[in-house]
Amino acid sequence: MSITALIFLSLVMSISLGAFIALMLTVGMDDGIPRTITVIILSLAIGFGFVFLMNKYREYEEEKWNNGICTICNTEYHFQSAAKGKSSTTYYYVCENGHIFETNCFFQK
Repeated sequence: MSITALIFLSLVMSISLGAFIALMLTVGMDDGIPRTITVIILSLAIGFGFVFLMNKYREYEEEKWNNGICTICNTEYHFQSAAKGKSSTTYYYVCENGHIFETNCFFQK
């Protein structure tokens, strides 16, 4: 993912999720400039932190994917199936020797 896309996604998350959480955390503060500054800083930290963690998870999954090569027997993975849960989809890949790779990210070769 490009740095521009990450920054844009971080700003969107800061405006939506970050601002909501920051306003909830500062509900007891007096209105004014200190509360406004605190809300802005908290919302940016929450938004950028959330996107940073999502990006790290994606990098971790790509590292485990190993370009579609099984780390046990060095054969290629092939897409087997997908299972949809309440909030996520799990993808299953199988190598020629039957080793299963399970992930929440969809990879194509």
